[in-house]
Amino acid sequence: MDAHTLRELLDDVAAGRVDPDAAVTRLRRLPFADLGHARVDHHRALRQGLAEAVYGPGKTPEQCAAIVTELLSVGAAATGAARPVLLTRADEAQASAALAANPDGDRVGDTVIWRAAEPDDHFRV
Repeated sequence: MDAHTLRELLDDVAAGRVDPDAAVTRLRRLPFADLGHARVDHHRALRQGLAEAVYGPGKTPEQCAAIVTELLSVGAAATGAARPVLLTRADEAQASAALAANPDGDRVGDTVIWRAAEPDDHFRV
């Protein structure tokens, strides 16, 4: 969840467009989800401005797939926002497992991205 999404949710509750119980459901799994092998930070975008990325080294392929699945499912369902999810420095087995569990990703080298953000034409290099 990021600051913009949180403000929208609060505005929607205040205006009566979202039931308070529905808002609680969106926030219930925040800020962390404990998967046993990893604590997935769902509030990182709110605190840091960027969503959490999954760093592959040191994780099993199954762990990478589970973390990516958690970020994808909660990112949209709980926060109302479909933020990008990154798996970085992934080896072949990690990338393959994450893509098998979540087939909509795009792989470039050792990085896999799901829900890539649209390019912002305001910033050019």
